[in-house]
Amino acid sequence: MEFNQKNIKTVLLIILFAVVIYTLARNVTVILSLLVKLSHVLATVTAGFCIAFILNVPLNFFEKKVFKFLDKAKHKFFRNIKRAVSLIATMVVAFGIVVGVVLVVLPKLGTTITGLAEALPGYVNSAMDWVEGFLERFNIERMPKWSIDWDAVFDNLYDYVLGGNGNIIGSAATVTTSLASGVISAVFAIVIGVYILAQKERVGRWAKGIVVAFLPDKASDRVLNVARLSNEVFANFITGQLIEAIILGILCYIGMLIFRFPYPEIIAVVIGTTSLVPMVGSFIGELIGAFLILLISPLKALFFVIFILVLQQVEGSLIYPRVVGKSVGLPGVLVLISVIIGSNLGGVAGALLGVPVCAVLFIIIREAVRERTLKKAAADGGTGLMDNLADSIAGEKKAKK
Repeated sequence: MEFNQKNIKTVLLIILFAVVIYTLARNVTVILSLLVKLSHVLATVTAGFCIAFILNVPLNFFEKKVFKFLDKAKHKFFRNIKRAVSLIATMVVAFGIVVGVVLVVLPKLGTTITGLAEALPGYVNSAMDWVEGFLERFNIERMPKWSIDWDAVFDNLYDYVLGGNGNIIGSAATVTTSLASGVISAVFAIVIGVYILAQKERVGRWAKGIVVAFLPDKASDRVLNVARLSNEVFANFITGQLIEAIILGILCYIGMLIFRFPYPEIIAVVIGTTSLVPMVGSFIGELIGAFLILLISPLKALFFVIFILVLQQVEGSLIYPRVVGKSVGLPGVLVLISVIIGSNLGGVAGALLGVPVCAVLFIIIREAVRERTLKKAAADGGTGLMDNLADSIAGEKKAKK
């Protein structure tokens, strides 16, 4: 090999890359701990970006649909306040939804917990009597009679959760400090999100400038294309999931009122919230609702399961394909796989992000396959299998247009 400046630079880069990989391999634990600490430090900033990304969906709706008429205003002042008015409307809607859910759910939740605590001893005694009667039918020796002091059980549970040694939450000072820290972090995250939304074009130009300045032209084009694609897929996914969750929650609430199931407000909110997780979320909500109703009436719990299964079939056949299916464009098996992998890697957040991330990767791989297929078809001279694949790809593109 000729030792010119270009070759020497290539060799040095290879050596540097090898040293970096070796160092990373030898210090995986240390690097992971540093990444965890960095994630904690940047948690508020990351939350702010997430809030901005989610609220950008209704912000675009208000700007492009509701307050679009301000663009035609004669006075420059009215044209300039469109972003501010749209942002205020977005925040009002977001906080209104949160406050509305809290006002509806919290009173019912307190009543539900109190009712369950009062009814639990009776349920346990009834279950023990049923077990004893079942054993008597087969001439099996009766179980020893248990006596449970429920007042002592609830007192010990209260002391364990809120006070005493070995408690779960900790002392009152620790609770107050943690609560204050969480509130402050949430406020700062909201402020960061609002600022990003107010200056999103400037933030976008700044990020784009960094990519263009520090990456080669070809690499920067690919990065910007992936960023554009990711933004489009994630925005469509969030919009579709929110609309689908609201529709499902409303239908569940109306159906529970019609069939007179208990706890309609709480269970409808749980069903709508858990359905934000694709594929498996609604089943989790169904289990929670069935458990709550089971403590009231096992027969009603059975009817509730049947009702939710029918509702899920209607939602999966009519609502989900129209609302969410077109927004992501993933095959059903990939949606399920992405949810499973995402939940194992990142819990609920991973399950939520798994589908759009998989959709982005799916589109990138699909485009790469198309490009390589077309290149091979051109190199093949227009004959054989590659020519047929190229014609098929051309037909797909024409059909989409």
